[in-house]
Amino acid sequence: MRELPLKDFWAKLGANFGELGGAQCAANFGNPEAEYSALRNSAALCDFSFVRIAEFPESDGIDFLDGKLAANILKLRYGRIIDTFLAYPDGRIAAEAFVANIDDKVFAVLESLEDSSGPLAEGGGRDATGDFAVLSADGPRAWEVARDIFGSDIFNLPYLAVEKYEFEGEPAYLMRNGKTGEFGYSFAVPAANAEKLAQRLLESVKKAGGMPCGTDAHAVARLESGFFNIYKEGKSVGNPIELCLQWMADFSKESFTGSGAIFKAREAGAAARITAVRGAGVSAGARVFDGGCDIGEVKVAMRSTQLGDNIGLALIKSDFAYPSLELSSAAGGEPDIFTVSRPMTVSESLVRGMQQ
Repeated sequence: MRELPLKDFWAKLGANFGELGGAQCAANFGNPEAEYSALRNSAALCDFSFVRIAEFPESDGIDFLDGKLAANILKLRYGRIIDTFLAYPDGRIAAEAFVANIDDKVFAVLESLEDSSGPLAEGGGRDATGDFAVLSADGPRAWEVARDIFGSDIFNLPYLAVEKYEFEGEPAYLMRNGKTGEFGYSFAVPAANAEKLAQRLLESVKKAGGMPCGTDAHAVARLESGFFNIYKEGKSVGNPIELCLQWMADFSKESFTGSGAIFKAREAGAAARITAVRGAGVSAGARVFDGGCDIGEVKVAMRSTQLGDNIGLALIKSDFAYPSLELSSAAGGEPDIFTVSRPMTVSESLVRGMQQ
């Protein structure tokens, strides 16, 4: 298993380690509820170095990636990011890809089910995973953390934007691509400078009232706010049409990896779709019933501290895949699974904005 560049740094802070897609992650720091609270109320620092990074020269990379990824990469402008996916040849989703165009280069940052860049390692690109550490600051005060590192210029970054800065005399990249519903920034720096950046970020996060945060708490916030998670529903469902990820693809393209199977699935229509649920009956693997009719299965389940309830995602027959239904985890049972809309919570970042 590929280890985090900052494993020892996090271990000293009490990290409990886990695994995502074959790579090590800092799952929690012993108190996931406090970590979640920091993410929702102040700022949280999370290590995202479990991602893989493929780097291409802009001249070749955009055309190459357009032939592999589901979105229209030809439309990627300088300083912007496209959120899309890489599929297996059979159409199942293999990775979520954030493709960034900056500094005459194109980077594909992958949250992948396998610790491999797969077909993206071809086409004149190179696997730059070992060159970088990727740290994420999320929360209603995360913008203060980004400002402390790179100055007030960060206020000019819209969502899904990337900018090049300098840290310790070396290039550093800041991506505004948070997936928690709060302000979120990813810092990509050369691995040699990773510990210095982590220390600076940690100081700023603590100044904002926050703390280090593991991927466990981050995943809860992601689920509440309606952001796709390749390691949860991506792994358990796989079909991008059932996952309602059509928005990540450009169906006017002639082809991309797995497009044949995906086009057929879209034309046929999804027999079942992923649907947000909450309630006491929400647990991974639970069957979902409408009266005596078995209509689906809970694929992802977590506990939401903010909502005080179990929340999750269920793959439900399409005729039932909409909010406001009262369902049950037992045939003919009392309602204990309720379909809901997402986001399930209102983010504090939207309420406060970038005001101190």
